[in-house]
Amino acid sequence: MGKFRPNFQRQHLKPALATVIGTLLLSACASYKGIAPTTTAIGHVDITAPTGIAQSSDVWPQDNWWLAYGDSQLNQLMQHALANSPTLASAQSRIARAQAALALNKASPGLQANVDANASYGRQSGNYIMPKPPLGIGGTYVSQGQAMVDFGYDLDLWGKSAALIHSAEAQANAAKYDHDAARLALTTSIARAYSQLAAQYELQDVLLDMQKQRETILDLTQKRLASGLDTQVELKQSETSTAALRIELIQLETAIEVTRLQLAALAGDMPTASKNIARPTMTNASFTIPQTLPIDLLARRPELAAQRARISATVDEAQAAKALFYPNINLTAFLGFQSIGLNKLLQADSYINSAGPAIHLPIFDSGRLRANYAGKTADIDGAITQYNQSVVTAAQEVAEQLTRIASLSREEEATRDALASAEEAYRLAMLRYKGNLSPYLTALTVETQLLAQKRAAVDVKAKHQDLQIALVRALGGGFIDNAIVVATNKQQ
Repeated sequence: MGKFRPNFQRQHLKPALATVIGTLLLSACASYKGIAPTTTAIGHVDITAPTGIAQSSDVWPQDNWWLAYGDSQLNQLMQHALANSPTLASAQSRIARAQAALALNKASPGLQANVDANASYGRQSGNYIMPKPPLGIGGTYVSQGQAMVDFGYDLDLWGKSAALIHSAEAQANAAKYDHDAARLALTTSIARAYSQLAAQYELQDVLLDMQKQRETILDLTQKRLASGLDTQVELKQSETSTAALRIELIQLETAIEVTRLQLAALAGDMPTASKNIARPTMTNASFTIPQTLPIDLLARRPELAAQRARISATVDEAQAAKALFYPNINLTAFLGFQSIGLNKLLQADSYINSAGPAIHLPIFDSGRLRANYAGKTADIDGAITQYNQSVVTAAQEVAEQLTRIASLSREEEATRDALASAEEAYRLAMLRYKGNLSPYLTALTVETQLLAQKRAAVDVKAKHQDLQIALVRALGGGFIDNAIVVATNKQQ
């Protein structure tokens, strides 16, 4: 078998390159003129903190913000949920899918090489292109074969492949930010349910104290009835009040169990795990907001980061659609062996090769390219519009939380004063009742007011914790998009 080598010479490619240059001049036949996005993304938020709320230069929530409540059980629930939640597992699978799509796009424009080989044996037509023996092989049985390597390389002169890679990268980033958003939603949902459980236990304490008081009053009323100091009316009032409180306690026990079941589900556990959830020991965290709130809020919300990434992806997809208006030029080549008669397949004279450009030029497509590009451009406007709405919603959420927090301190002070007055009024009413200076109905009325104020105090405390958690969520829960922070600092 003789030696052989490829024979790709430059003079053979010159006519092909001349053809390429000529076809570029025709690329204006399909035009994208007049198509462009019309929407602009919001670049900042305008939020003014109400008076009475402390501000600091660096009080953005930390990634493990729930540690501020000093509850070891809550910390364990968070760690368990982050490791086992189906919601986060689903978000993680979307990240893997986006990364696979990115890898596929990165591989598309690279050098492609494929090996093809085939062999056949059969009779050749005696009335076709091959003459009959002795000049040819027509009418005889022969073997044929070929083995070759095909090469292809996309020049990507107009950046279509690069744009698709950038789009896939943006989609992968969006999937990561979606995971961060799911994480924030999960942790704040657990914290709010846990705070609710703490409030339910505190309310249970109030009701149990009231139950003891009412049982004491019932016993006293029975003794006063036996002494002729009270009537059946006072006795039935006391019995009714005690029974009503027992009903409320039963309802509260059910609510506690339901909340524990919700916590188990949020943590990714089966309902039986709820039995292991003990009474919370949360402490109140202080309300402090960052001085850079209007500047940095856009970088602190993971769902906004995801939408910014999707805007970037739609822009790149539009760029790829725009590149379709230009000629698509690929370099193709092959080399290998081809012969009639398998015994000659690997001989030097059976060697073949070819190389040259492959050109696709859109000239007339009935508006398909324009329609495709217009659709991609509309996607940009849609993504920006959705982002702008999310920015408005984010600013509204923060403003609402700050407004509620600003009024909470006044509400807490008023509740403390009301509770102190109710406790004193109940003490005095019981003294008068025991001293036969006022009827039991008066004491019962004052007791009802005290119960209402104790409940109000529990509600205000629960509201404090719930607002704190809601503020953490509104401020992004420790997330930060460093890219937008850098861009914002450069603009200042």
